[in-house]
Amino acid sequence: MCKTRFPMCLCGKKIGYVLHKMNFLRIVFLLLLTSLLHPLTSYAQKPQGKPPAIGKIYGRILDSKTKQPVEFASVTATSVKNDSIISGSLVKQNGDFSLEKLPLIPLKVKVSFIGYTALEQTVALNMQNMEVDMGNLKLEPDTKVLNEVVIGEEKSTMTMSIDRKVYNVEKDIAAKGGTAADVMKNIPSVSVDADGNATLRNSGTQVYVDGRPTTLTLDQIPADQIDKVEVITNASVKFDASTSGGILNIVMKQNRKPGYNGTVSAGVGTNERYNASANINIRQNPIAFSASYSFNTSRNLNEGYTYRTNLYNESVTGYFNQDNVNDERGLHHMGRLGLDINLNNRNLLTLSGNFFYRFNDSDDGQTFTYLSPENVVTASGSRNNVQINNHYNYTAAAFLKHTFPKKGEELTIDASYNYGYSERDYVFTTYNYDSLQTLMPQNPEIQRNDGFSRSHQYILQLDYVNPLTENSKIEAGIRSYYKPYWSENFTENYVFPTDSYEKDSILSNRYYIDDLINAAYINYMSKMWWNIRYQIGFRFEQSYYKGTLQDRNQEFSYSYPSNTSNLLSSIFPGVYFSKELSKKQEMQLNFSRKLNRPNFFQLNPFIMGADKQNYRIGNPTLKPEFTNMGELNYNVWNDKFNFLTSFYFKLTENPITNAAFPSEGDSTVLVNTFINGKSSFTYGLDNSLKLTLIKPLDIMLSGNVIYVELSSTDGLTKNSGFNWEARGNMTYRLPADFTIQVNGRYEAPKIILQGTQIPQYSVDFSLNKSIKKKWNFSLALNDAFNTRRWGANYDTPFYTQEASRRRETRFLRFNVSWNFGEQDASLFKKRNQKRTGGESQDMDF
Repeated sequence: MCKTRFPMCLCGKKIGYVLHKMNFLRIVFLLLLTSLLHPLTSYAQKPQGKPPAIGKIYGRILDSKTKQPVEFASVTATSVKNDSIISGSLVKQNGDFSLEKLPLIPLKVKVSFIGYTALEQTVALNMQNMEVDMGNLKLEPDTKVLNEVVIGEEKSTMTMSIDRKVYNVEKDIAAKGGTAADVMKNIPSVSVDADGNATLRNSGTQVYVDGRPTTLTLDQIPADQIDKVEVITNASVKFDASTSGGILNIVMKQNRKPGYNGTVSAGVGTNERYNASANINIRQNPIAFSASYSFNTSRNLNEGYTYRTNLYNESVTGYFNQDNVNDERGLHHMGRLGLDINLNNRNLLTLSGNFFYRFNDSDDGQTFTYLSPENVVTASGSRNNVQINNHYNYTAAAFLKHTFPKKGEELTIDASYNYGYSERDYVFTTYNYDSLQTLMPQNPEIQRNDGFSRSHQYILQLDYVNPLTENSKIEAGIRSYYKPYWSENFTENYVFPTDSYEKDSILSNRYYIDDLINAAYINYMSKMWWNIRYQIGFRFEQSYYKGTLQDRNQEFSYSYPSNTSNLLSSIFPGVYFSKELSKKQEMQLNFSRKLNRPNFFQLNPFIMGADKQNYRIGNPTLKPEFTNMGELNYNVWNDKFNFLTSFYFKLTENPITNAAFPSEGDSTVLVNTFINGKSSFTYGLDNSLKLTLIKPLDIMLSGNVIYVELSSTDGLTKNSGFNWEARGNMTYRLPADFTIQVNGRYEAPKIILQGTQIPQYSVDFSLNKSIKKKWNFSLALNDAFNTRRWGANYDTPFYTQEASRRRETRFLRFNVSWNFGEQDASLFKKRNQKRTGGESQDMDF
């Protein structure tokens, strides 16, 4: 009999886990290290008997259509024998280029530039042919790049294609000096809740940074360091199966132009908002280096309320009203380093790291009142919650890309490590009064909570792409994810007779988590009849999750697949079809299967306090939810507009949803928890329209209508209806490089299992002034009419409740930034004479 720690093994007909989690990680990291060292040692070898470096190649680069010079195109010469880079330069303003001091060997000369198809020719240098004039080389425009719709001469705020939307953060004036949460609220179909979490089309979504899952929250990512956000609603099998809510991929700024460039910015705003950031990029083959740092502070003074009516057999048994004022301060620091090394012409090594620190200080004052059915006060009180949080986060990553001689064939290895640590210090002080406003005995009630959490996260992924023919290719890969997590909470209550504190055994806890996911996928892409492109893939994921309450000897876990009967639960297919109806029209149809795993806080059965009349507790019996989903997309564009419409549906088994029930011990106290519903069915229509009716004016309109049908496991609780939202963005470029921007949004009440969420609506105004593309001054008024709120209305047999709160209030922010740099391919080379002509040019920002 096999004796592994996992529930099944490769014995007989049973299917088991192939690798123990730690042994697996050791093996794959050794493989990664070997893969990294191999090209490094190859690169370090020095050829013997070098030929004399006295050759020269020169010519002129022109656009094949316009016959105009292609300034700043890149020209590189590599060895035919081993693909090592020999020399390189940029094309001058008049189109000329020249490569000198070249060895007398056969060389491959490659010319490339964004928006053009790369051109490659072979040149043989020898003693009889030391100089070669390549004449006028003509670059052909790359139609695939040009077909990506970007209306107007400048980069647009939104670029739409058939499988994703790309939101260019640089053009969002309102987000300057803010965070990723400020960016997300302006993206069509994306919402940000009161806790700063993003949803896409009414579903929780996965946030990636540079193509990798991240442990950072949106509030922890500075907007000034973001280049763009890619919105992917139905990701292929190459991505995690736990993406039923789509992916928001945050692409950080990284300039790939040679030379050096950077930005320095600072801002100030109301509500004690201050921010500053700086970044620099230095690139000269074969090395590129980048560094950035930012910080911001904020203060939010918010108000909220909870009004509840308690019921029994449809009769009112009493009322509970609570008002609160919250004063919250925050301080964030973030730094990033990056290094790209072209080991040779076929191997690129990228090393990166970042750190993050966050401090939050919150003082929440609550006043509450209990009333009889006749609206007579029976008791009242006040509560003060003081919370202090510190959070540290460090990430290191290595990425190796190897390209093969066959065009399009490549192998990539991506490894990352993340360490997170947080500590918290909470004090809750409550004063209780009777109906005569007399302070009750043994008051105030004082509760203290100290705790910390620590996590390590390891991710290793290997991907391989092989073009089989001109119209077909195959993708395959493996991935391993492992995250151990520790947390400890110590809670104590003040005891009056002894004037001391006593440990609260219910709220105190110490727990440990093991979270392991191993995955493999294969994807095949090709063309069929009528030039229909298709993609068929399968992903297999083995999930193991175990949480241990160490001080209580309790465990809760799940594992998929646990035996052969649920093997299919770990297979996730994806099918995608697309068809170009014309040069400016295309359609796409896709189907896939996804899942959403419950997290620790949803599973953990210990009590997490909220206020006097509410507490939260996890549900250890939760199961993962599985979703079958599909989309039909249609995209059409011309010089004046771009219209993208999507019809989509989701059928979810065991949907995880919030639920609230009266406590068995006290019916006036609500227990907030999570449950698996029986099923959930949603479908909707998502539309985005971009208009450029006149040259300086861009208008972006979007609307999303969703039908939601929810039911509980026992079928006794059901709710259904339509959710909808509408958004508008207007950008107008005025004379003298002034730009104004207006963002407006309205989100109608959303259906939840036991009621509806309250509507949200707000308007932002922004103004920007640019001076020679080097200086930018922006002024943004966020939530101009101070209307943005979050909340919900609950209607159950036991109670009705209306609750509302804010995340932030209206604020005004002023930001200034300075762009600097010089585009120079020979930045660090010694010069014996002054640079002239097109050898270096100021950066064109």
